[in-house]
Amino acid sequence: MDFALSRTGQFTVNKTLLKHLGVKPGDRVSIEMLPDASLKVSATGKKRPLSELRGAFRDLFGVVETLSLEDMDKAIEEGCLASGMVGMEGKK
Repeated sequence: MDFALSRTGQFTVNKTLLKHLGVKPGDRVSIEMLPDASLKVSATGKKRPLSELRGAFRDLFGVVETLSLEDMDKAIEEGCLASGMVGMEGKK
């Protein structure tokens, strides 16, 4: 397929290519520049609602304990302090 460039150096990808990649509006596409001046275009990931991630790691880790927001805040604070970040002491 050939595409004409606009004055600003852009071109529009048609629906046939988008369907081939399996992407829809909001999905991510990666373009890699190859040494022979060609491009490799790949679908890199779909934009999904956060709710779809619920239980996504259950198969890897088995049953995982549910943490409260306070527990998560404490874990983040401890991780930041352990890594040497400053300014996290006593933040609530």
